[in-house]
Amino acid sequence: MSEPPAEVAGEANPAGTASETTSATTSATTSAAPPPETPWRRLDARMLLVNPLETLIRALPAVIAIVLARATSESDDRWELLAVPVILAFGALRWLTTRYRIDHGQIELRRGVLTKQTTTARLDKVRAVDLTAKVYHRLLGLTKVEISTGSSAKERIVLDSLRLADGRRLRAELLHRIDSRVLDLPPPTGPSVGGPAVGDPATTATAPPAPDAGDEVLVRLDPRWVRYAPLTLTGLASAAAVVGFALQALRTVGDESRTIVSGARRVRELAIWVDVVAALAVVSLLAVVAYVLTFWGFRLTRNRLGSFHTRRGLLTSRETSIDHGRVRGLRLDEPLGLRLAGGRRLKVVTTGLGDERGGSDWLCPPAPRDVVTPLARRISDDEDAVEAPVVPHGPAARRRRLTRALVAVPVVAAGVWAVVSLLDSTPWLWLAVPVVALAAVALGVDRYAGLGHLVTPRHLVTRWGSLDRRRVLLRRDGVIGWTVRRSFFQRRAGVATLVATTAAGSQHYDVVDLELERAYALLREVDRSLADEFA
Repeated sequence: MSEPPAEVAGEANPAGTASETTSATTSATTSAAPPPETPWRRLDARMLLVNPLETLIRALPAVIAIVLARATSESDDRWELLAVPVILAFGALRWLTTRYRIDHGQIELRRGVLTKQTTTARLDKVRAVDLTAKVYHRLLGLTKVEISTGSSAKERIVLDSLRLADGRRLRAELLHRIDSRVLDLPPPTGPSVGGPAVGDPATTATAPPAPDAGDEVLVRLDPRWVRYAPLTLTGLASAAAVVGFALQALRTVGDESRTIVSGARRVRELAIWVDVVAALAVVSLLAVVAYVLTFWGFRLTRNRLGSFHTRRGLLTSRETSIDHGRVRGLRLDEPLGLRLAGGRRLKVVTTGLGDERGGSDWLCPPAPRDVVTPLARRISDDEDAVEAPVVPHGPAARRRRLTRALVAVPVVAAGVWAVVSLLDSTPWLWLAVPVVALAAVALGVDRYAGLGHLVTPRHLVTRWGSLDRRRVLLRRDGVIGWTVRRSFFQRRAGVATLVATTAAGSQHYDVVDLELERAYALLREVDRSLADEFA
């Protein structure tokens, strides 16, 4: 406890004047005053336009059902219009009750109309910041900011919506806390509660831009890379989803549309090879469209603090910033089609990204190998981890891959026998059996060729797969635990799976089907201190 100011002044100068005593009192009072509280801030007021639109999109099935019901109804009552003022009022309440601020080394978010909720996250726990802008966000100059402090959706703070410039400044504040250029900036984002109006020119004109002018550009999208779109399983899956949705819609209205019925009849009259070529053309076109929508304008940059920043998207733009201190490795993907065409794609293994993205995000979309490989070398600073041949896992692993691939052959043979016997079909169906057998052998051989591992001074490398081959470069200091796992069939084959546990990416990466002694030797090579626990 401090002594009263008057007594302090009297002891220091008993013969002092009244003005000297007053000065000492003011100084002691100032030193004891608590620091001013950081004001709360609101979201951008234009969210009042975004919120009703998003509510309408979420309720689109119900809206369509109401419209269809109205088309066959003779009633003139428009009771569904009562929902409009309710939606607008809810959006206004949400804007009024949502506040946030950065204070005392943490970001706080208060929200809730009926139930008040306060979310707090320490700034040193922020691992990634996403800025997502859908079409209507972009038309209004807004963005949604998602601040990740963990891998689950519950460990996020979402601010929907902020001005784009404010969102970028907030991201810089969160991820570049040690950058003096950022610390000198004014408080990030939005007006304070009861402060100046949103978009006040006096506020925005004096705000310096986010410090990204000196960022190092690592890669930009080349439009010619769209040729790789139909060669990836992701592109094909997107195209298949669109085709499936279209077929379902056509099946729904097909009986009522003569045009669709006649079109389907014409397709059935075409030769099979024409149908196959047409289907491949449609799927390829849809895959290209999905590629353009996802990666248009892709750019990867690295700032002077080492953090990575990606920007991509044609209609919905997405900006992701990743603190370099959270990066635990890289993942090089080589699906069969992409590999045969000389392409690769690159993702980062990091903490803080949501489970829906598998804990990883794009560092380069499907692109030529001579673009992706140098980029991986540049980021990892470990040439051997990116390109050196991996160590094969031996005859037992090869037998297991061939055995598992050939399991499909008797199943196919039994199916052909059943079809030929029951339906009295032509015996040419038996040709499918040797074709499947050859394909199974080729698949097993290729899977074994892709299986292996490598240890470098900085990384543990594991590679596996054939149709979707992956090579993961996991930093050795990012491994937090080990597991040696053996299934019933692995014990009979004398092999084991060495599981490296990490807090990033998919949370664990496996070195599959190693001989048991080699698994323990690999464990000792990577981390001798943890290997002693298995002794």
